[in-house]
Amino acid sequence: MAYPTVSAPYGLKPVNLIGGRVYSGSTRMFPIVNGYSTSLFNGDVVQIGTSGNIGNIIASSLAYNASSAVAGTIGVFVGCEYSNTSGPIYGKNRFQYWQASTAATDAIGYVVDDPQAVFRTAVLSNPAGTGGSTTIQYINNAFIGSNAYYIGSAAGNTGSTTSGDSLAGVAVSAAATSTSAITPITTSAAFRIVGIVPDTAVTVTQNATTSSTTVTLSASNSAILPGMVISGPGILAGSNTYVTTVNGTTVTINQAVTTAQSSATSFSFTGYPEALVSWNFGYHSYFNATGV
Repeated sequence: MAYPTVSAPYGLKPVNLIGGRVYSGSTRMFPIVNGYSTSLFNGDVVQIGTSGNIGNIIASSLAYNASSAVAGTIGVFVGCEYSNTSGPIYGKNRFQYWQASTAATDAIGYVVDDPQAVFRTAVLSNPAGTGGSTTIQYINNAFIGSNAYYIGSAAGNTGSTTSGDSLAGVAVSAAATSTSAITPITTSAAFRIVGIVPDTAVTVTQNATTSSTTVTLSASNSAILPGMVISGPGILAGSNTYVTTVNGTTVTINQAVTTAQSSATSFSFTGYPEALVSWNFGYHSYFNATGV
């Protein structure tokens, strides 16, 4: 994936703190049990374990569509260090990710544990409502203030052993190619959308006619997907009028146009594949009275 093209998820990357405060890059170090059998990728949500992993970090069990917190959720994993006994460099080394079943008695994971951290992450589709997708979904400014589900290892999104990066992301709807309507999530979820990332926006132009909440394309266009904001004649600038469903040449939008267009006119459709998210209150362990 060559930025600014977002073609796949890459985990959660810290960018700043709520209120626009600068993220200094600080992390807290948590132990990883010797031989822990699950890989931890850069950008994964992690939690403090129990039983054989007491006091150690483990992969998050935060399930897709989780409406309640998982006790011990401590933050986002961004690498680790441990002594490498097989060389070529001996002594303690730093690694992009934790490889499952690594033998290391002194392993330490770096975790962004600030509950007010803001993360950049890819927005993903949600096939059949189960999570576990790496397909990019679009959102727009209308989704700021709504919630997002975490799609991580518990849903099947693990990571790359080549780059060490996570394949986690967030989801706000059904699959982007579905005719199921996409609307902001207001029910409880792990993350709050606090912004969108304009750098990676995708814009498509297409001739169409309009009537009320229906846009009829002159020709079907597979690049036009739910979540894209639409601009053109009869649509108020800044109104965040966006696509909710696409079915062939019929596009449904979330609010009626102010003036119908009976002849084909050019419209622009813009989608944002990345969101800025922060923890919702109660989901992070520091803002949750339940201990582990």
